[in-house]
Amino acid sequence: MVKTRHLSTLLIALTAVTLVSSVRGQQADNEVTRLLERMVVHAPHHYGGLTLFPLELRGGEDGTDYASLDEAIRGGYLLVQDSGVVRQVTMQNTSAHRWVFAMSGEVILGGKQNRMLREDVLLPPGSGPITVPTYCVEQGRWVGHAKAKFGSGGALGNYALRRKAIAGASQKEVWGQVDAEQRRFRVASPTQDYDRVANSPAVQRALGEYRSAYVRIWRPRMVGFVVAQGNRIVAADAFANPSLFLKLRRKLIDSYSFDCIRRYERFRPTLRQQDARDFVARIYTARFGQKATPGSGRALAFQGSGIEGTSLSRRGVVTHLHATPGYHVVPVPRPPLPIRPLPEPRDR
Repeated sequence: MVKTRHLSTLLIALTAVTLVSSVRGQQADNEVTRLLERMVVHAPHHYGGLTLFPLELRGGEDGTDYASLDEAIRGGYLLVQDSGVVRQVTMQNTSAHRWVFAMSGEVILGGKQNRMLREDVLLPPGSGPITVPTYCVEQGRWVGHAKAKFGSGGALGNYALRRKAIAGASQKEVWGQVDAEQRRFRVASPTQDYDRVANSPAVQRALGEYRSAYVRIWRPRMVGFVVAQGNRIVAADAFANPSLFLKLRRKLIDSYSFDCIRRYERFRPTLRQQDARDFVARIYTARFGQKATPGSGRALAFQGSGIEGTSLSRRGVVTHLHATPGYHVVPVPRPPLPIRPLPEPRDR
């Protein structure tokens, strides 16, 4: 019996290697594909119309002690100032030794208007002032001096709002989405402020229920998830650093849960593990190209085979990967990602 199990494990491992080799012939090696080769897609978990397929990392990982945006602002070593222009702020990491990671979609409060970051950004120790692109998420206020400081908003924009940023929408479209969320939850704000909606009592109660529903899926080597709203996969987020994912997972959960509140009361999930596996595997056959990044590291954009997205990496290791469905869907080879069910926690 033991020998049989060992033989089965070996066969699975050899099959994964063979599949990786078959896809490698169609896609150049890079930090994104290397990360995916060590990723395990687990079984789905559902609550209130939101489905998460946990992603767990096998083998080595990024051990950098990254500070999150919230952590760095609270610690007093990340200075975020208004530039006097709606579409950008300046960030400066004054720490002598810690890197700071700020994620696309994170909300910052203050300045002349509350903002949402357009892109992921890595700030090295002693970075000096760096210009970071933003969207305004508070239409009815423009007061304060040009160098007014920002504090942490403690949240990501909901995914419907973040998708606007990812797609490079106009500022008017972003304001339109904020207005739609205010009307949906019947939250009035004299300055049309997204933060007023996100932190309203009804929304916070609902988000707390989603967080509680997923407590049992967290594991030490988990580094992200594939996400479905209803029966449609909408995105995947993955990190090579479990500690950084731990710092950001609540924000990510809230962002995706927000869109599901009150919308899926009679929902019956139909997505399978294989659907999430196929979604992530499409990245292997996408076209990659380098893009500009406001801070340090290397940014890659990828598109094709029914998927598109970006990654930000440092020293050849992915810091954050985000993928979303594309529009041109083509058949893909059987993906090299292993599927294993996530074990349920033992009763205590």
